[in-house]
Amino acid sequence: MNEKQQVIEGPDLNSSRSTLDEKQYRQIILGQNGLRVILISDTHAMIHQNLYEYYSDDDDDDDDDGEKGKEHEDDTNTLNQEGKVDDNNQEGNHNDRDDDEEDENEEEDEDDGIRKAAAAMIVGAGSFHDPPFAQGMAHFLEHMLFMGTEKYPGENEYSAFISKNGGCDNAYTELEHTVYHVEVCQEKLFEALDMFSQFFIAPLMLKDAVDRELNIIESEFQLSKNSDECRLQKLLCHDCGLQGQDHDGKEKSGDIRKQHPFSSFSWGNIQSLKHIPEKNGIDMMKELRNFYNRYYYAQNMSLVVMGAYTLDELEKHVVQSFSQVPALPRVAVGVAIGDDEERNGMCHDTLDIQRENAGTWNVKVHTPIQDFGMPFGQEALGRICRIVPVKDRHTLSVTWQLPPQWEHWKSKPCDYIAHLLGHEAAGSLLSALKEKSWVNECYAGVGTGGYENASSHALFSLTLTISVEGVSHWTEILQYVYYYIGMIRHYCKRTDDRGERGLPIWIYEELRAIQQVSYEFADETDPIDFVEDMADRLTPYSCLPPERLLDGDDLLFEFDNNTIQMLLDEHFSPFNARVDIMSSTFGRASDFDDHKTNLENKANHVMNSTHGDATKFCVEMAGEPLIEPIFGTRYWSHKIPNDLLMEWEKARGPKLPPKETEISLPPMNPFVPKKFDLKMLPEDDGHHPLLFCSLKICVSIGKTKSWFPCTCNRYDGTLNKMLLGMEDGEEVWHLLDMPFDEFQHKRVMPDFEGTFDNKTTKFRVISVPKNGEGAVMKYGDESDWHVEDGIHFPHIPPPLPESRLPSLVVNTNLLKLWHLQDRKFKRPIGEFRIRIACANANKTPLHKACAELMAILLRDATTETCYLASVCELGNDVEANDVGFSIRVHGFDDKVLDLTTVILDVFFSFRKEGTDLPPAIKHHRFESCLEILRRRYGNAGMKASSLCSDIRLRCLMPTVWSSTSKANAIVNITPFLFMKTISDIMSKVSMECLYMGNFDKNDAALAKEILVSATASLKAMQKKQFPKQEVIVTPTCSFNIVTPTIDPQEPNTAVEVYFQCGKDDLMDRVTVDLLVQIMYEPLYDQVRTKEQFGYQVSCGCRWTHGVIGLCFKIVTNCKSAEAASIRIEKFLVDTRANLVQMSQKSLMEHIVALANNKLQKFNSLEEEADCFWSEIVENRYDFEVHRKEAEALRNITKDHLLQSFDQWLSASNAERRKLEIRTIGTSEGMASEGRPIIGRHESVAEII
Repeated sequence: MNEKQQVIEGPDLNSSRSTLDEKQYRQIILGQNGLRVILISDTHAMIHQNLYEYYSDDDDDDDDDGEKGKEHEDDTNTLNQEGKVDDNNQEGNHNDRDDDEEDENEEEDEDDGIRKAAAAMIVGAGSFHDPPFAQGMAHFLEHMLFMGTEKYPGENEYSAFISKNGGCDNAYTELEHTVYHVEVCQEKLFEALDMFSQFFIAPLMLKDAVDRELNIIESEFQLSKNSDECRLQKLLCHDCGLQGQDHDGKEKSGDIRKQHPFSSFSWGNIQSLKHIPEKNGIDMMKELRNFYNRYYYAQNMSLVVMGAYTLDELEKHVVQSFSQVPALPRVAVGVAIGDDEERNGMCHDTLDIQRENAGTWNVKVHTPIQDFGMPFGQEALGRICRIVPVKDRHTLSVTWQLPPQWEHWKSKPCDYIAHLLGHEAAGSLLSALKEKSWVNECYAGVGTGGYENASSHALFSLTLTISVEGVSHWTEILQYVYYYIGMIRHYCKRTDDRGERGLPIWIYEELRAIQQVSYEFADETDPIDFVEDMADRLTPYSCLPPERLLDGDDLLFEFDNNTIQMLLDEHFSPFNARVDIMSSTFGRASDFDDHKTNLENKANHVMNSTHGDATKFCVEMAGEPLIEPIFGTRYWSHKIPNDLLMEWEKARGPKLPPKETEISLPPMNPFVPKKFDLKMLPEDDGHHPLLFCSLKICVSIGKTKSWFPCTCNRYDGTLNKMLLGMEDGEEVWHLLDMPFDEFQHKRVMPDFEGTFDNKTTKFRVISVPKNGEGAVMKYGDESDWHVEDGIHFPHIPPPLPESRLPSLVVNTNLLKLWHLQDRKFKRPIGEFRIRIACANANKTPLHKACAELMAILLRDATTETCYLASVCELGNDVEANDVGFSIRVHGFDDKVLDLTTVILDVFFSFRKEGTDLPPAIKHHRFESCLEILRRRYGNAGMKASSLCSDIRLRCLMPTVWSSTSKANAIVNITPFLFMKTISDIMSKVSMECLYMGNFDKNDAALAKEILVSATASLKAMQKKQFPKQEVIVTPTCSFNIVTPTIDPQEPNTAVEVYFQCGKDDLMDRVTVDLLVQIMYEPLYDQVRTKEQFGYQVSCGCRWTHGVIGLCFKIVTNCKSAEAASIRIEKFLVDTRANLVQMSQKSLMEHIVALANNKLQKFNSLEEEADCFWSEIVENRYDFEVHRKEAEALRNITKDHLLQSFDQWLSASNAERRKLEIRTIGTSEGMASEGRPIIGRHESVAEII
């Protein structure tokens, strides 16, 4: 132990970093309490953070020390984690671009160019630890910890501090752990850590905050209630809980399997956390504290901290803040929580984690949840459940239960099996079943969530998206599944010609190589995402050794044929599986009366349906369905006949499958990347270590020497000259005295010195850019200090030279090709974006529907090839859009053009003479893809929120066709009519492309050749023939539309209030951005958090085909639409009053925060390509738009802001253009007030 720091240092992580990861790592255990900590020194951010420690003002001597400046950063927001209960979120996307796709859960990454600091704490207790009398307790406790601590008692004190200092805070509850995380500007990290540590030392958990947080938990539950995925998961839990009951629902004596925590209700709601405990006389505040005292202690936690400080500095402050966390539980372990016998039931008194050698790096952990073993007994296996969905869908899932897989981190056998079962290339299970028109998609593997990957078990699922025809062929589908498993078993046991036993080693080597290069060249991630991911790897039951924390989950280290064989032989059996078919052929949830959640009366529930049969099932003869009591899912459950199970057991015997099945092992992958070298930059505009650095040069003026700030803008390697940009905009070439070969071996850091022009001009480096950042424009003088205090405008970098922006390689009416060689991210990857505009793409609903069907057919026809590419991290996407089609290919640059060529060949095969389908499209696949499209249209707008947005867009844009109109247009579609319509759509086209990344001019010439060849026979579209993208001018009055939700069981009501501001204009654009910057946080805090209007409350900019707007949105299940509308108007009145009273300092803080946001650096090539591509598709071609927007912010005054507010948002302005959409749900209470009455035989979708 290091006595000075009171820590035990652990194994070194730095040796396992990827090649491009320059962060420094240290693992420690706090000697005082045994808390495990991962410290991460963000070296890139340190360059900026420590800048002011080294440099002084211009007038001072070179060696004088300067002070350290302050950074001010803007707030960021986080998204829900899929499959986790994730709280304290704010909806993130302030600045959305309108289109006809759902964008509810997109988030705009906000980074002012200075990386933030972050921390995450994982606690080894989650929903599996909930007491049976208060299910959802872990989730409830997670909420309550944000409500103040003894040291910082203000209820919103912590969150307000984090928000004010450019950060965000969040948490989520998993099944066996809970993670809390925080992000904040660098200089406030240590203060934030102290506040954060108090969560785990002395939280208040005051009674007066309980009801408010319970309402939020109830709102979260209501948002999940109509999710088919959540319903299926809860049904598995329900069946687990029913084990051990007889046919009358009574408990069988001696059966304790029902006690498995898998059967618990992890979400929690107001019934489980308030009504039932109150009914049973349980003091929830007492139980909440008991739960906290039992599980929240240092040896049951791990901390990750990342900041722009040395490891020693981070360690010092972590020791100071977190050493007071109690080492051990605050209550005696092994003692049940609760006083009466009923509450001591199930598992809650047995889940205290046991440790040997606690507080050391040799600790051995045993969680009693491991002792429960796998969740399903024979009673729940060999069974089929037919489930009624909410949406129109058909899926077949087969789930095998396995022993926990954590110890197999080196070989990852389940990943290997998933790779084979879920493969989509020729010879795959999917390929064979698609040929029969039974299956359309396939997913396989052990999920990452706690239900699937627990300390007690693993659940391996094969989920197939099936056709209507496939529903009736489920037994044959599973026969194929077990044939494939039998084939894998055969290869596990066979010996090849070289005497090697087992599966072909090349499959493992291929996977290992792909994972290795993906790890080596992975993009840098946001600090908050990185620390959260690291914390997830520190779960108490994880078997990763400390030295493999960075790469253990990402890489393959060994091939283990024996374990693969054991799993297949012993566990992938029909007797160890359950089958779930969710299909709207059994009905839809809306066909039944709405169900009220009921967590009591378990005796009324049984496992077996009383009527019907597993194989000869008919809904009309099956009797009343069973009902899962919490989500209200209807289903029928039957034991699969033993003779059918034995037939499948025979099929899975270790042998090759029948030839007629046409299934085989995957082929060798032609897309495995082979080249990883970075292409050479042009010699006259190449890379240099000084490039984009900020310097000060010493210039003699007469007898006086003066220092002038400048930036290094360009390097000419042929002359060894650097182009320096001066403050006044002048650019001057200077000869470098040090040769490039010598320079490239030096590490340029602040304080680096050198000379230009034969030693006549001295320079020193003031600041160095991060990867992906341009000229940083910081000079280490007083001007920097003013910027960093948050009230002075930031430096705006000089315009980039044309060579650093996309340039046109081809420019004709038929084809425009933009090219940019990457010089920022230094990874062997590339992006190819293609937009194919078609004159008649969106002429009628039929044209749009056929375009969307063509995109589905293309993806279907290229599945086998594209899947092989995706395995090698080479992704693609093909979509129909408002003007035609978009294609994206991205990944390792070695094979980008190969995949693009395949996709374009199939794409343009649709434009051929005659009316037959292209050769790549089989007629039976046409019908299957048509079924997929019809189902998509039928499921559109099921949520109140998405329907609300869709109606707004259709009100504004006359060529946004409703899903219903498109569905009606293809009711009687035939291949003949489809091809005729496609021919009309593609009669005249225009292509525009962006080709950027690790591509030089030669690569661009090759891309040009491929595109020119692909378009050789096409007719060019003139500019005036471009598809119209009109936006309707909103009337100068309040225009309201009220509609019921399409789903009669949708409990939520959504209100959107849209204000149209006018045509796109630079000044108006940044003014709207600034208004959103000012309004977003108070709207969320007051309306969502304090007044509890709903879980989703937001405002944001809208850019709709060149028209600027501002939109407010509330989604609620407890307030009426009228109340939400009135509250938005009141908020606007309050906002104007606040603007009038706002001080100049406060206004400047908002302006500076927004300007910093505009000047943010790109974190990855994908982000930069997104920015450039949006300028291309929006026809603005302003590749430095954010820089110009930041400049425009300089000119905004308070008077201008008020005038704009009054013009666009004030109700007193008779010319205000307001559109309000209300979609009203069916929940009990105020949220359903004002719901329009629809006739019994009328369809909401048809009416709207």
